Amino acid sequence: RCGGNMYPSNRNSGSINHRHSGGGANQHAEDTLENQNDGLVGNLQGKIASLKSITIAIGDEVREQNRALDMMQNSMGGTDNMLNATLGRMQVMYKSHGSMSIVYLSLFVIATFLVVYGMAKWVRG
Repeated sequence: RCGGNMYPSNRNSGSINHRHSGGGANQHAEDTLENQNDGLVGNLQGKIASLKSITIAIGDEVREQNRALDMMQNSMGGTDNMLNATLGRMQVMYKSHGSMSIVYLSLFVIATFLVVYGMAKWVRG
C-alpha cells in the first residue's frame, strides 16, 4: 500500500459504527472491496512505473538523436567551408587565366565522367 493515499482506509478504524445488524457481512464486503482496490492500486503503480521507464528511455533517445544531429551539423559546416574555399579558388583561377581555363576544366570533368561511366558499364558486362 502506498503511504500517501488520498482516501484513508476505514478498515482498521474503530470509530465507525455499523448501523446494520449484519455488521460481519458488511465488514466482509468492505474487506473484499478494499482488497480489490489494493490490487487495482498495485496494478496502477506497475503501469506508472512502466510509463516512467518508457519516458526515461524516450528522453535518452532524444538526447542521443540531438547529439547525432549536432555532429551532422558540424560536419556539414565543414563541408560548406570546403566548398566555399574551392569556389573561391575557382574564381581566382578564372580571373587570372581567363575563361578558357573553365572550359578546359569542364571538358576534363565531362571526359572523366564518361570514362568512369564506360568502365562501370564494361565491368557489369
